[in-house]
Amino acid sequence: MKRAGLLLLAAVALHAADGPHFDVTDARGKKPGGVSAQAGVADADGWFSLNVVKGKDAKGDPVLVWPFDGAATTPDGPEPIPVIVIARGDSKALTNRRVVAAMAVPWVLGLNSADMIANKFGIDAASLKQAIQALADSTDSFEKGVGLAWAKKHAEAAEAFAQALKERRNQLTPMPSEIYAAAILYGSELSREDKFDDAAAAFLIALRQRPSDKAAREWRAGNLIRAGKPEAAEQ
Repeated sequence: MKRAGLLLLAAVALHAADGPHFDVTDARGKKPGGVSAQAGVADADGWFSLNVVKGKDAKGDPVLVWPFDGAATTPDGPEPIPVIVIARGDSKALTNRRVVAAMAVPWVLGLNSADMIANKFGIDAASLKQAIQALADSTDSFEKGVGLAWAKKHAEAAEAFAQALKERRNQLTPMPSEIYAAAILYGSELSREDKFDDAAAAFLIALRQRPSDKAAREWRAGNLIRAGKPEAAEQ
């Protein structure tokens, strides 16, 4: 093995031994002062809950935006896990499309209303809805998918999320938490288009990242049943 390859393997091994690393950004896409992320206890799949740690220099009330479900796992590579934390009530978040898309994910999945999301982050609900709607014009596939889902253009949203999933799976350091989110969003939009077999396949991608995840398992099973394959849903 070449020296460069050995050095890369050594770096990955050292990174894994040192525990998860996080790339924390705020409403402006910058490093927030006095705020960090900390991993909780890992489950059977190696996924852990993320806790926001507020230091003495932190401003306001920091709230975790991404990962949308507050969970992640250590990737097989040296890159840090993307994390978004904003100060509650920071309207600057609405000017950052990446943050808006992240906030809107629970709405796309039918987990929360836009009003509930706005209340959680302390921002104006009408302004949030307008910002989500504007995502349909984004050149970023993930952001675009969220905006198209808001516009109920589910076939186009599925295409955008398919591209987002492909991009995340092809990264030099694939991030399980990023792949998982893109896969379930893709599956959700396919299901809304009555493409139940394809939706089940998308949810299976999510399950391969997080085998014990109850939500992805139930979504996959539900789509297999609707596709007329109840026996497959039991597997």
